Amino acid sequence: MRAQRQHATARLLQQLQIPDGWALAVTGSCGRAEMTNYSDIDLVILIPDSAPDADISAAVDEILYPLWDAKVKVDHSVRTTAQCLQVMDEDTTAALALLELTHMAGSHELVEHARASILKHWRTILPRTFDEVLDSAIARWRRSGSVVAMTRPDIKNGRGGLRDLALIRALALGQVCDIPPLDTEHRLLLDSRTLLHESIRRRRDILDPEYAIDVALALDYPDRYALSRALALAARTIDQALTNALGQARAILRRTSPQRHTQRRPLDTDVVEIGGTIGLSRTPNLSDPGLVLRVAAASARTGLPISPTALSQLRSVPPLPPQWPKAAVSDFIATLASPAYTHHVVRTLDDAGLWAPIVNEWDHIRGLMPREPSHIHTVDHHTLDTLARLGHNTVGVARPDLLLLAALYHDIGKGYDRPHEQVGAEQVARMAARMGLNPRDIMIVQTLVAEHTLLARMAATIDPNDQDAIDQVLDAVHYNPLILDLLEVLAEADAQATGPTVWTHRLARHVFTLCANARRHMTHLPPARPYVVAPNDLGLSRIDGGYNIHWAGDYPRESVRVLALIAAKGLTISAARMVNHHEPDGTTKACMAEFEVRGAVGTLDEAEFIQAYKSGVFSMLPPTTPVPVNTVWHGNTIEVRAVDQKALLGAVIGLLPDFNWLSMTTTGATMIATAHLAGGFQRAQVERDMARLSN
Repeated sequence: MRAQRQHATARLLQQLQIPDGWALAVTGSCGRAEMTNYSDIDLVILIPDSAPDADISAAVDEILYPLWDAKVKVDHSVRTTAQCLQVMDEDTTAALALLELTHMAGSHELVEHARASILKHWRTILPRTFDEVLDSAIARWRRSGSVVAMTRPDIKNGRGGLRDLALIRALALGQVCDIPPLDTEHRLLLDSRTLLHESIRRRRDILDPEYAIDVALALDYPDRYALSRALALAARTIDQALTNALGQARAILRRTSPQRHTQRRPLDTDVVEIGGTIGLSRTPNLSDPGLVLRVAAASARTGLPISPTALSQLRSVPPLPPQWPKAAVSDFIATLASPAYTHHVVRTLDDAGLWAPIVNEWDHIRGLMPREPSHIHTVDHHTLDTLARLGHNTVGVARPDLLLLAALYHDIGKGYDRPHEQVGAEQVARMAARMGLNPRDIMIVQTLVAEHTLLARMAATIDPNDQDAIDQVLDAVHYNPLILDLLEVLAEADAQATGPTVWTHRLARHVFTLCANARRHMTHLPPARPYVVAPNDLGLSRIDGGYNIHWAGDYPRESVRVLALIAAKGLTISAARMVNHHEPDGTTKACMAEFEVRGAVGTLDEAEFIQAYKSGVFSMLPPTTPVPVNTVWHGNTIEVRAVDQKALLGAVIGLLPDFNWLSMTTTGATMIATAHLAGGFQRAQVERDMARLSN
């Protein structure tokens, strides 16, 4: 079909009357020999530099009139070789098109000279236009989405589509990458696009479900879902090839010192930054099952890509044990918590075969087409989109770790012969057990997954002020305010990630009203005072995944010395407890604290740690960067939620007024500090002080 169209186009162009020394060349689908019956002809009329201006217009009309009379759709330009090079300087899209310049009629020598000049010029300008080329591709991906993830994929312009194959070829012509073997993927996308054109009898690159079945049957697939999975797999392969090609190009075009002189910055145990990428230390412990998640969490926190070398090394890391270490659980939640980078990190690990061993159920939803017409993405992409939306709100809920885990599993039960809410609840319970969650937390995530459609479904069909509806919600959340809070946030993110018309103002108002009515029937429990043991001024002991450091001093702000030492050692505080006795009994210090830490050092020596503390060298906390902050009050107790970073706990302690006790936990990427304040404070002033963390 394409060959016939290509042959007919060539025969038509070769019959045209062309002045001596001129040439007809084509770009676009005709230049790539990918024409369908509904493709336009992108015609370039090449003229010699010496062609008289007075004769050009009449000669061009004489060339084009037969095409117009034949009702052929043609987009033409008239250029000399020098003008082609000038256009390449001004427009990167035109530059990419000219790389496909192919002779059709007229002077072979002129076309070959132009093509050689274009290739030479492309290799010259690529170093300075590389960012523009990439920005143009990113803008196209934002407009068209991903062939891997869309229920209505744009086969030509989407990420992983035919235009990305052309981009790989362009980079290869610029001699900055190799061309991988993608003939099978290219053929599938091209055949699908050709059959789509034939099915709808016009040019269109978006494969709508109503036409997908015809294309699927013509390509010997049993249904459109099988075709969609094949297209997603092909697009994923192309996308990964393009990612590798862009990485090769950056490495070649980067004007920096060689990697052997690049400074290594420790990020976590055996995890370092090397030249703008995440890599492993020189002698990593590849027998550590938690290494994959440490690398993933570092990438999610920093936004730095994981280097191909590190991915290759991580393939030899053993799988996580049936009962995950506590540090691995924290890294897993941190990987899910980034609104900007979680999607890319998960895709990178999945392409490397490292994500499914962590989330065993992921294979089932990879590229799975949803049955509901309101969904615009495949189930796996929808899940990652939901996580990204929740990543913006991790400081707005009391348990972001449970919320993110529930979001990961809320649709993972689709594609079975039972309700997906039921299947997902069973699967998330098994995952929560592997993560070592307590029975109460397991019940919460099970309920969130099992009931994640409840609020939107009821708000769309029932009066939110109806007492029966309120009772039904209360029964579903087991009269637990935390479950209701998390369920409300999950319902909004799920609906927004489904499609642009799902989360309407009316639905949002009804969900809010329904939840507000339900909260009036609940009782919130106040936070409890922590228990702290500090037998001496300073000491440490080993715990699962790190160390427990105990400290005692005369007042809370004196803890800045031990907190500064913890930060200097590159350690991360995962939990803390502090009590402040205003009237010490003479045998104990007024303030005692425990800090659970882990980080980028191999082994902490207690004697060395105590000596460093006594030296007084470490007395200043490193500066913090502005982070999102949220505060919640329970009487005189304040709960401060903020995106975690080094020295953040010390900054909070420094801003708080006098308090009786404080506890802190880090759930992935969110720090939650709870403090019971002593009398005499002004709530408004405390709020203003906490707001300084975000300025």
